[in-house]
Amino acid sequence: MKLRRTLLALALPVLMSAPALADAYTVTVFQCVNKNNKQVRVTYVEGQYRYAFGKIDDIPDIEIVRSPQQLTQNLLKTQAADTDTGHAQIMELDFKNGTYVYTVHSDYLGTKRAGGVDVYNKGKSIASIDCLPNTIVDNLSEHIYDLPERPY
Repeated sequence: MKLRRTLLALALPVLMSAPALADAYTVTVFQCVNKNNKQVRVTYVEGQYRYAFGKIDDIPDIEIVRSPQQLTQNLLKTQAADTDTGHAQIMELDFKNGTYVYTVHSDYLGTKRAGGVDVYNKGKSIASIDCLPNTIVDNLSEHIYDLPERPY
């Protein structure tokens, strides 16, 4: 009986902390690095999506945190693309910040991979950051279908 109480006393705090640990778990949604060694990173933690851009292992140049309802997404698929396989899929995730929109994109162009971020101000393209293909970590497809579609 004493052993059972002791085990319960030891196990109960661990079991009670499991939900708290699960809530704080960070999921990498997308990340990549450009030729200037700057990283584009989208993570999901505690019900929020976080966009960050800047030097690796440094304070980001910009960081935007949004709830899923504050984001928009766009998914383009075609089987008549000018690629080596004829297939293409482009997933885009939009982070709005005032008059700026940061569109993170992951591109499957036949057997080739591409990705990066396009920056718009008042609807006008002002920057495009391409990532090195071998640095892309892409889990957008696990999140994009649950987010609001971009209005046209």
